[in-house]
Amino acid sequence: MFFRKKPPLPREPRKEPVLGSARKTVLTITEDDAREIDRATRLRPQPRTFTPYKPIAGVVRDGAPMAMDAAPQVNLSAAMNNMVAEGVAFMGYPRLAEMAQRVEYRHIATVLAEEATREWIGFRSGGDGDKKDRIAALEKEFTRLNVRDKFQRLSELDSYFGLGQLFIDTGIPSLDADLATPLLLTPETLQVGGLKDLVVIEPVWVSPNEYNSTKPLQADFYKPSRWWVMGSEVHSTRLLRFVSREPGQMLLPSYNFGGLPLIQLAKPYVDNWVRTRQSVSDLINGCSIVNLKTDMAATFSNSGITGLIGRIQSFIRFRDNRGVFLTDKETEELQNQALEQICVVAQMPLVKFSGISPSGLNASSEGEIRVWYDRVTAYQEAFFRPNLTPVMHACMLNLWGEIDHDIEFFFVPLWQMDAAAKAAVAKTNADTRAVYVEIGAADQDEVRKALANDEDSPFSGVDMSGPGYPPLEEEEGGGGSVTGGVQTLGNPAAHLDDEEA
Repeated sequence: MFFRKKPPLPREPRKEPVLGSARKTVLTITEDDAREIDRATRLRPQPRTFTPYKPIAGVVRDGAPMAMDAAPQVNLSAAMNNMVAEGVAFMGYPRLAEMAQRVEYRHIATVLAEEATREWIGFRSGGDGDKKDRIAALEKEFTRLNVRDKFQRLSELDSYFGLGQLFIDTGIPSLDADLATPLLLTPETLQVGGLKDLVVIEPVWVSPNEYNSTKPLQADFYKPSRWWVMGSEVHSTRLLRFVSREPGQMLLPSYNFGGLPLIQLAKPYVDNWVRTRQSVSDLINGCSIVNLKTDMAATFSNSGITGLIGRIQSFIRFRDNRGVFLTDKETEELQNQALEQICVVAQMPLVKFSGISPSGLNASSEGEIRVWYDRVTAYQEAFFRPNLTPVMHACMLNLWGEIDHDIEFFFVPLWQMDAAAKAAVAKTNADTRAVYVEIGAADQDEVRKALANDEDSPFSGVDMSGPGYPPLEEEEGGGGSVTGGVQTLGNPAAHLDDEEA
C-alpha cells in the first residue's frame, strides 16, 4: 500500500509588530447596575461614631416621644463622623458584656469594687446623746438590704458599662403611674416600713425619657428627670445613678447618659498585651521543636524504613538533655511592659492586679499599696458618698420615721496598723495625756472622758462619770513615785497615814 504525501500548506507572510496607540475602554453602567449599586450602598451605610443610643425593644413604651435633643444630636454626629479612634466611640452594651468575660477586663473591675467595699463603712454620732441603739438598728437595716454587696455590684457595672443604677423599691407596682412622681425623703412620703428593697439595674434595660437640653443655666441641664425601665416610667429620685467617669455633655446621649466604661478605655492596652503574650508563646513553641537533619534517602536505600527509625531512636537515646534554653530579652521585657500598661489605666499596682510581687534590688510594694489605698479612698468619696447618703436617710425614715442628722457614716480606712504599731501609738497617747495632767493643761476627768470617747482606746464606751484615783505623792523612803505623770507603785501603804497603816 502506498501513501501519497500531502503537499505543504502555504505559509502566511510574516507580520511585523507595529506600535499603535492605546485603546480607551469606556465603562457603561445600565439602569439595572445603578439600582444594584444603590441597593448595596443602602444595605451597608457608613457608621456614625457619635449617634444617640438606641435602647433595645421593650425598654421604651410604645408611642412614647423621643428625647428632646434627638435632632441636634444627629447633626452633631454628622459633623463628628470623621473622628474615629480606638476607645473613643461608645462600643455598645452587648460588646462590652462580651469583653467583660475576658480575665484582664474582669480583674480591672472586680479588684477596684472589692477593695472599695472590703472594709466598708461605720456609723458614729456627733451629738451628745447616746445613739448606740439607733446605730445598731441602722447597721442591722443595712445588713437586711445587703447594701454592701449591691454597692460592690454597682461599682462593677460602672467599670463594665459606665453606668449602674439603684432602684429604691417602696412597694409601688412596676407599671403604676406613681413611679414617675418624685420620691421625697420626708416622713410624709416614705413612712415607717415603706422601704421594701434596693434593686440593682443594669443600664441595658433603661433609657432616659426627659431632660433639659436647652437651658444650660439650670441645674438639671442634661440630667434626665425620668427614665424608662422596660416600659415603666421612673423618676430619677427613685433610680439613683452611679457614674464615675462623666463624658462631655454633648456625648451624653451617645452613652445613654452614662459614663465612660473603664474596660473600653483599657481595650487598646489589653489588645497589646494579648498580642504580645501570643507572640511570646508562638516563639517558645517554635523553639521547642527538634529538627534532626540526616540523609534520609541514603539511610532509607541502605537499611529501609527500619534503618531510618533506628537512626531517630539512636538520636533520642543519646541526646544530651542538659541543654541551654535561649529567650529573647527584649521580647520578655516588652511582655512585662504590656501587662503593666493595663494597670496604668486602672491606676492600681501590679501586685493587686496580677498577684505578682515586684522584683529587683530593694523592691518594695509598701509605697505602692499606700498610694493605691489613697486612690480607693478618693474613689469611695466621689463614687459612693453622693448616693450612700440618701440610702442612709431612707433607712432612717424606714426605721424611725425621721432623719437623725447626728448620725453619720464614715469609710473605714484600708490601711490598718498591726498590734505592735497600735501599742506604740497607745503608749505615745498615754504619755501625752499624762504630761497634760502634770502641767495643768487638763485634769483627770477630762482625760477620762477623752479615753471613753476614743474608739481606739481600751476604755472606749466605758462609763467614767465617777471620780478618778488620785496620783501617788512622792515621799521620802516610801518607794512610791510619780515620774512624768505616770504612776509607779512601790509600797502599797506608802501614801497612808501612820494610824491607817
